[in-house]
Amino acid sequence: MTASPRTIHLPLTESDVLVSARSLGEYTDMFDLDDADLGGRIVDCPGGAASAVAEICANGGDAIAVDPQYALGGYDLRTRVLADLDRSIAHSHARDLDYDWDVRGGVVGHESVRRTAAELMLADLDAAPGRYVAGALPDLPLASDSADLVLCSHLLFTYADRMSPEDHVDAIVEMARVAPEVRVYPLVDHSGTPLPELVRSVIAKLKKERLTSRIEPVVRPFQLAATTRLVVERTTRRRP
Repeated sequence: MTASPRTIHLPLTESDVLVSARSLGEYTDMFDLDDADLGGRIVDCPGGAASAVAEICANGGDAIAVDPQYALGGYDLRTRVLADLDRSIAHSHARDLDYDWDVRGGVVGHESVRRTAAELMLADLDAAPGRYVAGALPDLPLASDSADLVLCSHLLFTYADRMSPEDHVDAIVEMARVAPEVRVYPLVDHSGTPLPELVRSVIAKLKKERLTSRIEPVVRPFQLAATTRLVVERTTRRRP
């Protein structure tokens, strides 16, 4: 679907959003992360069950994840993560023609990567709980300019049927408060439908917030329709 001013958006609840498990390798493909990026301060929002933070910090980097699900206790979070992992894998298998399985080592390889990512994240949560902050857009419990880069995976645009254009803008403006650069992926909804009108509307509104935007290609997309990401930047530090 393409969002329009007359689209009716049902409220987005936490149960609607999958707590997804993705590896740092997947993040590198989605967000084109290089050594300079990985050497800076990174926020993953929403972090879900991704192992990116765990892997970055294991290699000496500085990263945290923010997600409302981190407010759950350890047992309940593990239960939610593993249940959503099964849901995510089943969804991918049911729509197998929408994905390039070779990018993730085939069906078996993909499932192995996702399950390994989930276990890495859950183990790191136990070992270093301070890296996993309970919070939700558009009001992050993080200081302004406390990071160099915020990564936002599979929330904005993915749930366009539940989030208005204003919701998207408010979320990106908030992430841009925390860091001077924000990368958002993908720019299609959960069924792989392109959202050109919504993307243009969001970019136009971000310009009024003095944020510059550009769309970049994604070289190795797993989801065949998800070939681009949005990069949003501000060139000056925020005033205190």
